[in-house]
Amino acid sequence: MFSISVLFTIIFIIFYLVLTIFTIKIRKSTRIAYGDGNNKRLIRAIRAHGNFFEFTVFFIISSFLLEALDADAIYLLVVNILFVLGRVSHAYSMFKEKLKFRAIGMMTTLFIYILNSAYLLYLYFR
Repeated sequence: MFSISVLFTIIFIIFYLVLTIFTIKIRKSTRIAYGDGNNKRLIRAIRAHGNFFEFTVFFIISSFLLEALDADAIYLLVVNILFVLGRVSHAYSMFKEKLKFRAIGMMTTLFIYILNSAYLLYLYFR
């Protein structure tokens, strides 16, 4: 059985590992083992890593719930792709200090949270 939620969870895990590796590399290059040492580059890496996790967990849960409630497969595919793009945009903005990409990433994330919540409510009460 093909599961869109499983496929994208794998993609999210891989991207989370990439962000983890970036953060570790910056820690090594700055020789800051604990905390952020008030280093702007490390602070941005820590927040990109943390923000990704904070927002992705509930999205993954909502995706699995939607799939369990027989949500439209095309909808699931589109929102998962958009969520990935939004999270990549946000992470990119944190490393490159491009506020436009941060805004795009957060607007995409929040919009999809609203869509998934509304769709879950619809499926729950139908």
